[in-house]
Amino acid sequence: MGQTTSQIELPRRVVVYYLLFCTIAVAWLTVGVVYVTHAVLTNRTENTCLVQLGKASAAIEIDYIRHGTANLQQVVNQLHAEAKLAYCAVESLEGRYLAHTVADQIGQPAVEPVGEPLRWGAVEGVRFVGENRMVLREYRTVLVAGEHKFGTLRIAVPEPDFWVTIHDAADFAPWTVIGPLGLVCIGAVVMRKMVRPVADVDRQLKQLAHAGTIEDVDLQGVESRGPAALGWNRLVDWLGNQRQAPALEDRLAEAVRARQASRGHEVLNSLSDGIVVTDLEGRVTFANPALPALLGTDDEAQAIVGRAIDEVLGDDGAEADPLKPFQGQAPLRTIVAEISRQNASGQRVLRLARQPVRQTGQTSLAGHVWTVRDVTQQKLAEKMRDQFLDSATHELRTPLANIKAYAETLAMNEMLDVDQQKEFCNTINSEATRLARFIDDLLSLSSIEVGAMSINRQTVDTERLFAEVIAKVQPLMDQKQIAFASLFPEKMPELRLDKDKIAATLVNLLGNAAKYTPNDGRVELKVRLNNEQMIIDVEDTGVGIAKDELPHVFEKFFRSNDSRVQEEIGTGLGLSLAQEVIRLHGGEVLVESELNQGSKFTCTLPLEG
Repeated sequence: MGQTTSQIELPRRVVVYYLLFCTIAVAWLTVGVVYVTHAVLTNRTENTCLVQLGKASAAIEIDYIRHGTANLQQVVNQLHAEAKLAYCAVESLEGRYLAHTVADQIGQPAVEPVGEPLRWGAVEGVRFVGENRMVLREYRTVLVAGEHKFGTLRIAVPEPDFWVTIHDAADFAPWTVIGPLGLVCIGAVVMRKMVRPVADVDRQLKQLAHAGTIEDVDLQGVESRGPAALGWNRLVDWLGNQRQAPALEDRLAEAVRARQASRGHEVLNSLSDGIVVTDLEGRVTFANPALPALLGTDDEAQAIVGRAIDEVLGDDGAEADPLKPFQGQAPLRTIVAEISRQNASGQRVLRLARQPVRQTGQTSLAGHVWTVRDVTQQKLAEKMRDQFLDSATHELRTPLANIKAYAETLAMNEMLDVDQQKEFCNTINSEATRLARFIDDLLSLSSIEVGAMSINRQTVDTERLFAEVIAKVQPLMDQKQIAFASLFPEKMPELRLDKDKIAATLVNLLGNAAKYTPNDGRVELKVRLNNEQMIIDVEDTGVGIAKDELPHVFEKFFRSNDSRVQEEIGTGLGLSLAQEVIRLHGGEVLVESELNQGSKFTCTLPLEG
């Protein structure tokens, strides 16, 4: 009994749905035909009324010209009979009926019906409910004899009633409905017959769903020539063959494929670049462990699988859509773009590449492979390179221009006195020294880049070292009227240092302090000793450094965006070189600063080198 029910369950369900939708379609069509018929009758009635109005007005105007008002009643009655009007009347200019198909209304004041106003060009009218609850449409037009207006023609027609239309259509309904319903029933029988093989397949699939294993169900073929039945029969035959023990070569081939797939995943998981594989719908099917690290998320790689690619690579804090370069592009094209991503370590720049994946042996698309690479350092290097070019251009152009100008003046002007010549020569020498210093900085920077910068240690009298440094920076202090104070311990030790590089570092720190301190400011040099280190403080009351720029002050070519700093000549290399020199001596350089309050640089040097 249960098998019989399962056999007829699917056909019965399909037939019921088929009959339901077909019945709804027939009913909908019937209602639509009735509604359209009513609309057509209404429109035809209105057009007929307007045509009769024109003919009637012309007939009345001709009769009025010939006989005056003597024959108006006869003409009105004739029009009423010919056009099957509800009523027809002629209204005088004084508002009384000169003629009316209803005899009691002749000579009475004209009554204005209350209803919906109508207008058809110059013709006016009203739609209202008359006696016996009948809906009437009254149209009126002005009657003119020659150039003389003598009245108004009113005609009224009954509007077709919707329920009357339905009643009239009901007489023809059986002949129009029986045919489609008969075809629907024949279709139900045919569909039931067509669905029966599918029902057999459905019954066997249900048995398979409730069975423990596939071997517990004896799948049978179905008798039909349809494609679905033929496909099912082929599947049954294949399963029957698969129930036999697999051959040794099949097991070996499967093992080799599994090993290759495992090896491929191991390689992808070991890459430093992020790898993502998406299907045709943009859902992630694979992600290697490097991807979450590059995106700065705490998710595991497996947690990303199944999510949409725009959700994985999107940045909630970004105003623009990071995947916009990939939208609207041909899916079979390789596309490379750069996106910005904000994470805990700051703003990162990621290079994103999308490569289509084609199915084996076919040209159709199977999905995409996305590679994500962090190019933040490359972008920073490019930015630093641009800054270097700007600084180098400025630092080289200005001294060369001055040297060229003064040299040409000396060569072409023979009237210069000795003092002016000496002044020009001193200027040329100063600019040449400036160029040499810049070239030395570049050479030192090159040494730092390749790791070849070295120091030549020798025993140095630090008291004499600081005296030489102060002598070099004192003119700059005096020029800006800066109060320069120095504080040293009573006894200065001798240290093993590279005297020239340490002196250059201290001159650079003190020179920066003087350069970025306004006139009448203050600069202090303090030296302290403890059991292990010499601590050197350079403190000023200058423009200071903003908090967001402090982490970058030791970067090569970095210069503050403060306009007061930009006005001063500089390459942005001094602090970077100073930090490297102190580091090679085993010390470090620290900075404390507050904008508009001044800065403090602290260098430490070990007492035993």
